[in-house]
Amino acid sequence: MSLRLTHNRSRRPIGVALAVIAACTALAACSSSSSSSSAAAASSSAKATATAAYPVTVTSCGVPYTYTKAPTRAVSNDINTTEDMLALGLESHMAGTFGAVGDGPVSQPVPAEYLAGFSKVRDVNPDNYFTLEQLVALRPDFLFAGWNYGLQTGTNLTPQNLATYGIKTLVLTESCAHVQSTGSVSIDDTYTDIANLGKIFNVESKADALIASMKAQIAAAQQKVAGLKPVTVFDYDSGTSAPVTGPGLAMPTAEIALGGGVNIFASLKQSWTTVSWEQVVKADPECIVINDYGTPTAAQKEKFLETDPISKNLTAVKNRCFLPLAYDEVTPGVRNAEAVTAIARWLHPQAYGLPGDGS
Repeated sequence: MSLRLTHNRSRRPIGVALAVIAACTALAACSSSSSSSSAAAASSSAKATATAAYPVTVTSCGVPYTYTKAPTRAVSNDINTTEDMLALGLESHMAGTFGAVGDGPVSQPVPAEYLAGFSKVRDVNPDNYFTLEQLVALRPDFLFAGWNYGLQTGTNLTPQNLATYGIKTLVLTESCAHVQSTGSVSIDDTYTDIANLGKIFNVESKADALIASMKAQIAAAQQKVAGLKPVTVFDYDSGTSAPVTGPGLAMPTAEIALGGGVNIFASLKQSWTTVSWEQVVKADPECIVINDYGTPTAAQKEKFLETDPISKNLTAVKNRCFLPLAYDEVTPGVRNAEAVTAIARWLHPQAYGLPGDGS
């Protein structure tokens, strides 16, 4: 979020043989007829099941959208939304994706578990988000994006304008903070996005299973850190003269809290935003999450923190308490549970029986 911005043969009398042949023929016909009826019934049942879910209505940033069938030319923007769709096996419904590779770590922009699905989707513009012309050219019937994750207020890239082109938009729940008054961000926002995709594409059982798996991962991490003193954390996204961070209304705050920490900017009720180094110094975090995507790399950001006259004196920097997390881990998506586990192990290694450095 640069804020851009897979037989016995036997001899019989001929009369008996003919009788047997006739009986077998009749039985075969009956069997064939029975099989055909069963197949037809099964096909009818399958069709009924496939259409039983519709129409469905989901609410996106307070706006209701009704679907009478599953989208067939869906587009996703960014790696996190793309992974949500791939995790539900929706690649056959997708017409393309934007910005997915550009916002991943340089070493492995697409996680191994999603490479097979990703290879089946047209990667229209790996490094940049969509323009209206690029999006419309794909003739999509559905877009999964977010405010400041492709959608921009005050431009032609809004759900309202895209609707005029026959495009229904599912907006990342976390990003609704840009257009609605929201008091907090929660991992429930990610569950909402996945559940909505399940309803829209009639894959609710897959969505439910995915959400249950994520909840189990997070519950296990919370059990490990329960009762332990929270560790103060700064989420460093980018910027040298002034840092960009994920404060109170961005997903890192929820993840850090679930992992046994507290975001030093949790009380700042904004989405991704710029703060000052003076504010960071004043809070003096014990550890720093480094958002890893594109360039500068996480290693380069770490080097900056260790050499900059202001940041090098932070407690987290002196103790080299750094945790690089991929872009798709700190933005809303299926990897949020992994991120919570990583944070818990990093902040409270002893709880996992690990050395003090969490390795």
